[in-house]
Amino acid sequence: MSLLSGLLLAQLAWAQDVRVTSTMQPLQLTGAPLVADLDIHNPGLSAIRFPDLAARPDLVRFELTYGGKRERRYNTAKEQPPSAMWTLEAGDHRELRLEVPATAGLKPGPIQVAISLHHQKPVTSLPALNLRLQSPSPVAGDLSGAASAPGTRHPDVAWVHQDGERVHLVLHHTHGARSYELVLGKLPGPVELWLSRSRLDMLGERSILWQAAPQQLTVLRLRGQRTRGKPRTYDLPWPKVELAGHPVTDSSGTLQAPIWIPAPSGTGGELRLVSFRDPSGPSFQRMTRLDQRPQQVLSTVDAAGSGIFYVVHKDAVEVYSPALQPTLPLTRRTLWKSQDASTALRVALGALPKGSVHRGGTAVLLATRIPDGIQTQWLSVKGEALEVPAITEDLGSLTQLVARGPDWPGLVFQDGETTRLCAGAEILPLSGAGTLLPGPSGAVIWRTLTQDGPVSDRPIQLSE
Repeated sequence: MSLLSGLLLAQLAWAQDVRVTSTMQPLQLTGAPLVADLDIHNPGLSAIRFPDLAARPDLVRFELTYGGKRERRYNTAKEQPPSAMWTLEAGDHRELRLEVPATAGLKPGPIQVAISLHHQKPVTSLPALNLRLQSPSPVAGDLSGAASAPGTRHPDVAWVHQDGERVHLVLHHTHGARSYELVLGKLPGPVELWLSRSRLDMLGERSILWQAAPQQLTVLRLRGQRTRGKPRTYDLPWPKVELAGHPVTDSSGTLQAPIWIPAPSGTGGELRLVSFRDPSGPSFQRMTRLDQRPQQVLSTVDAAGSGIFYVVHKDAVEVYSPALQPTLPLTRRTLWKSQDASTALRVALGALPKGSVHRGGTAVLLATRIPDGIQTQWLSVKGEALEVPAITEDLGSLTQLVARGPDWPGLVFQDGETTRLCAGAEILPLSGAGTLLPGPSGAVIWRTLTQDGPVSDRPIQLSE
């Protein structure tokens, strides 16, 4: 079954030939408002004027039937409501997503939603939609969007909801103080999800990737928070591939993902960049061969909207940039190279204020293992040392590195079942699997998936 084939549809055609389709996923999650999607279509041969429902959401009413009760929900009209109108040319569509007011507190169970439009008399009613409300049950998700590089940070989380033996893809989206849990469709199982990085001004185009088989990649395109078409599964020409870092969506809408291709034997392999350009299939560019999988591939998008990939392996940090023409090789430069017994562990991108040796703006934070512990140092994007290195205690495997500007960085260590945060002289325990995010006023945030969240942010105040 396709991702969208389970949508419930209700359609209405007026004498004026305007057709309205209402769409809601049959599975909805409690703790967040219900949302309804309206598609207003002019199938005729001439232009039609229709009320601007985005400016007049009070013209759309909702009737809820659940638990033996029938209740109405609607937005209150302004004292002087605007008289804005849409002009729909022949064949035009207008898409509109509306929150169903006062529905975040609904309990699990079946519910029926009937939508009516009050722009004219008699009132126009769409057939009722039968839905099922369920409590969130997250089992996996990509929590790292708010920890990505400056210019690409966003609060959205793609996560996996377990519904008995069925599994669903959900997008956690925040808008102002409101949070929404948008069910996008079914998944083949509890897969690991990767939400592509893009510039904040290009968040209209993104993708979610996952692997259902060792030699496959599945891509679901997003426009804003809506799916764009069905998920597409690509068979790659190797028996096994692994996503090595986050994919990016560049300014042209091209999806690029670093993949690790393990060698048939041993620990070595090859790092390649796979690019998806609609409607063509994937193309591949070689990045490097290594004797073991890289410690980290940090993906970001520069100010021009081009993908940048920082590859961290034990002896060096290399930066790869795709060429403007996909037939040309990648550009590679060395940001840092080990000159002694130090081993590169991770990098993070952050912003530094203007200083004596730095003009201010984006810089690279590098963490290395040295005999005395873990050393962190700021580098310019060209690899120049900006500050005196700082040394912290080595607490095990360094799994996360968060830049906090000129303050001590946040380092997350994993040692068996123990997870600890180190920031300067402070060492704090962390509970559960999560992602460390930079927070306001010297704090950091530990983001996890929880049953009552489903996305939970716990602030941790650090001393200066």
